[in-house]
Amino acid sequence: KFITIRLTWQMPTKLSTRHLQMIAQVADSGSVSEAASHIGVTQSALSHRIKEAERLLNTILFYRENKRLIPTNAGTRLLAAARVVLGEIERAENDIDKLSEGIEHVVRLGVETYCNYSWLPGFLKRFEQNHPAIGVEVIADVSQNPYAALRKGLIDLSIVSGIVHPGTVKATRLFKDEMVAVLPKGHLLSENKCLMPEDFERETYIAYHTNPERGREYEQFFSRYQILPRKVIRAGVTEAVIAFIAAGQGISILPRWTVKPYLDKHNITAVPLTEKGLPLDWHALTRIHDQSDSPANLFVMALKKEGLQSL
Repeated sequence: KFITIRLTWQMPTKLSTRHLQMIAQVADSGSVSEAASHIGVTQSALSHRIKEAERLLNTILFYRENKRLIPTNAGTRLLAAARVVLGEIERAENDIDKLSEGIEHVVRLGVETYCNYSWLPGFLKRFEQNHPAIGVEVIADVSQNPYAALRKGLIDLSIVSGIVHPGTVKATRLFKDEMVAVLPKGHLLSENKCLMPEDFERETYIAYHTNPERGREYEQFFSRYQILPRKVIRAGVTEAVIAFIAAGQGISILPRWTVKPYLDKHNITAVPLTEKGLPLDWHALTRIHDQSDSPANLFVMALKKEGLQSL
């Protein structure tokens, strides 16, 4: 018999984490002086670090445009790697900190933009009491693409609404909801039993963003009737959407569960859409190959048991 032994070794990297931190900070600030201040080094030291990285890689990483430093193609590629590496180091350090506190597993929860957060503190307290070896972290910057965040391991679980992409994740249905129109109290349309697309045609619409999403109001409501609001204001987050509506500057469409905590505290009201309503499902997404008793799936089971809609 012949035994084949294949030897592999890893080439030493030319850059250190200090270089990666420098790349990320300069790209974010566009200024050597501001980046140096954030990192805690002198401006000359940071300038030397940039030149050192460029010398090691034999390429230019930044160019100047209107007094700002902009990454070159090489700098952009290195920046993407820097964010992954630095993010993973930060997550590893957080996990190690939790291990010293007796926490053996950490569930990273990515909550989508439309999610209602009012249930979260109480639920987390009860979950951690029942599962003291499992810690939970809320990751707030993955709401636009939870599928990619799950694939990359940035999160372990996400709560989403709307249409789920089959086959890429395991989706556990949590409850049925509906999309509703959200208006200021006293608005001319607030007394209607339901609203139709033509009711929005002359209104200013307050949106999270202007990218149409599958299974939401653009696809199910506006596009179907080929009607759009006359003006759209992009607000970005739920609190800003509610603030614009309460101030009488427009109306919006949101999941009923999302708007529920704000109805009694703000000058707003909710009205159904169409006579049949506009149904919407909420799901918990986990990785398809996770074990049934994984920390993320234990979290989902607890959500199902308590009934997320009632929290």
